[in-house]
Amino acid sequence: MYSDRIHHALAFAAKHHPERISRYDGQSCLIRASSVAVILARFGADESTIVAGILKHLADAVPITRTPSLAQEIDRKFGAPVAAMVAASTEPRFDVLGRERTWKTCRLEYLAQIAEATPLAVDICVAEELHRIGAALVSIRRLGIEYHETVGQDNIGSPKSAETLWWLGILGDTLERHQTWNHPVMMEAFRNSADELRQRLRAG
Repeated sequence: MYSDRIHHALAFAAKHHPERISRYDGQSCLIRASSVAVILARFGADESTIVAGILKHLADAVPITRTPSLAQEIDRKFGAPVAAMVAASTEPRFDVLGRERTWKTCRLEYLAQIAEATPLAVDICVAEELHRIGAALVSIRRLGIEYHETVGQDNIGSPKSAETLWWLGILGDTLERHQTWNHPVMMEAFRNSADELRQRLRAG
């Protein structure tokens, strides 16, 4: 999947990310972006979608005051199609007054956004969910179910087991009912990963 354009996106994300160590996972700010890029490549995404997947993580992390200028810069450096995919897949952390939403409120807004998103933007959203689920499963396998409440931290909070179960179910329903997104291989991967995480959470 590696190319000059993807390298540019990773370098751009590293330069402009507000946190060198992400609150999402306590690791380098590029770990999440790189993982999403690899997942997208594995499912056959084109270069522009992979670039947008990398930049989505940056857009998720910046403060609301930085959002307009970042969108313009992404458009200028990477093109309108990439900018549109980033905008369509960025999590709605803030309300119209600029206040940061709670985890649950953000998830509900995100569901509505995903339901209306283009297929390529949905690919990016699902790739990130696959990364999140995978990271949670790795942590649970290594450290135990009690660790789940401390993994997956990001800018909008960290869900507990009951909230995670709700989210996996309602997101799966939204993807199944999507009017234009049709990626059966990716959907199967999401369903299988989500089922394993659900089983482990319920057993715990």
